[in-house]
Amino acid sequence: MQTADLADLVKKIQTQQCESQTIEVKAAHDGPPTRLFNTISGFANQDDGGIIVFGLDEKTRYQVVGVYDPQDLQKKVTEQCKQMEPTVRPLFAVCTISDRTVVSAEIPGTDVDQRPVFYKGVGRIKGSYIRVGESDELMSEYEIYSYDAFRRRIRDDLRQISQAKQSFIDENLLNQYLSAV
Repeated sequence: MQTADLADLVKKIQTQQCESQTIEVKAAHDGPPTRLFNTISGFANQDDGGIIVFGLDEKTRYQVVGVYDPQDLQKKVTEQCKQMEPTVRPLFAVCTISDRTVVSAEIPGTDVDQRPVFYKGVGRIKGSYIRVGESDELMSEYEIYSYDAFRRRIRDDLRQISQAKQSFIDENLLNQYLSAV
């Protein structure tokens, strides 16, 4: 993202007055956000990734409040990205709006075969998130399993169940299914 693109993005956020599937806003004028893991995971686990914009305050209708220190902020965000599995490499942009500094961190989407991206500090089950609208939601165990099954090419629909018995099958339901197909 170029400086002009970041300035345009800030205007768009201020006009729309909301975050989105690919945009998260953090004030960061008093210091770095201490917990970005959920958002980093959520953005990295979707194809288009997402952008965290620092220096806008959602509580004041997305006014530009600036960041405390752009250099240190980038360092702190990078440190949190390194705590993800696999590691996330953000792309930063910095611009000045109304004499205040705004920073963006683009979180790239991770290839499907590398997902889920999760926070190592709590593990795969409690550290894998998906983005739903403007919120980060904890992935279900099924969603996590779906990525594992894709990566390992598991086809549950074709897997043979060796302990199955003929008595487990309701012949009427089976015949109805076969007729419908």
